[in-house]
Amino acid sequence: MRTLSGLIVITLFASTTPARAQPEAAFPQRQIRMVIPFAAGGAIDIMARPIGRRLQEFLGQPVVIDNRAGAGGSLAAEVVARSVPDGYTLLMGSTSPLVINPAALAKVAYDTMRDFTPISLVATQPLLIVAHPSLPVKNVRDLVALARSNPGKLSYGSAGPGTSNHLVGAMLANAAGIDILHVPYKGGGPALTALLGGEIEFQVSQPNTMVAYVKSGRVRAIATTGATRSRIYPDVGTLVEAGYKQLDITGWYCVVGPAGIARPVVERLNADLRRTMASADVRSALLGEGTEPVVSSPEELGALMKSELVRWANAVKLAGVKPE
Repeated sequence: MRTLSGLIVITLFASTTPARAQPEAAFPQRQIRMVIPFAAGGAIDIMARPIGRRLQEFLGQPVVIDNRAGAGGSLAAEVVARSVPDGYTLLMGSTSPLVINPAALAKVAYDTMRDFTPISLVATQPLLIVAHPSLPVKNVRDLVALARSNPGKLSYGSAGPGTSNHLVGAMLANAAGIDILHVPYKGGGPALTALLGGEIEFQVSQPNTMVAYVKSGRVRAIATTGATRSRIYPDVGTLVEAGYKQLDITGWYCVVGPAGIARPVVERLNADLRRTMASADVRSALLGEGTEPVVSSPEELGALMKSELVRWANAVKLAGVKPE
């Protein structure tokens, strides 16, 4: 199974800004709409706002955030896929709408590789496994041992069937040979409420949404899913460290537009996203939330999307998700 760390991703300080083509002088001439696939206040929204504020300074035009929640992010992706390919409507894309939903949902109104123009990666972030403090585990090895001695009795919550939170739990169960119960909720918030109330034993979540709960002791962080430890959870081991090398699972965020955007416009957007992601204020905002700022060429993003479609389709099959 191919991992994100095995792909070619240009880091901020190793990257170079591509030369700008002459026709870019005509772009942009009006505000740009950045469509966010989830509600305001969520992980992507929190990340997108500082990016949008800085990006508009480099572009010289307003960047307006447009939250279009629904269908696990597919609604926003569809809006962008059907937009005029002029560079004025963009999607802050992520793993769920672009590479998981096409396999997990019975029907999505877009083809990820056909209907979007890749522009650049902007960030990566591992997932975090947290447990109720009453559970006698301090790390993933403890969790696996407890699950093995209590088959089918430990339950974990997710934001719903087919989400990355659900699939990571299924991938861990398969890799460790354990029997755990998946309990789907209608969003990460309800799943967290269930965990805090002791209805479930553990949860797979985004690290930036759990900081306050971990610090207060209301939940215990037991593992992250990236290749290396998280900056905001340096004392928490990874699944890779625990011996599950195939579980180097890093979520990613990117900017794409509808298919057919002219190359000079793509190059202008890519260049200014590079400048944006290298800005001290944007880096500080993202790093403080456990998110790693990165950039890429459009081609590298396209290659990532293609490989991740295969990876997550396999994960959906492994988890036994029935597309609805």
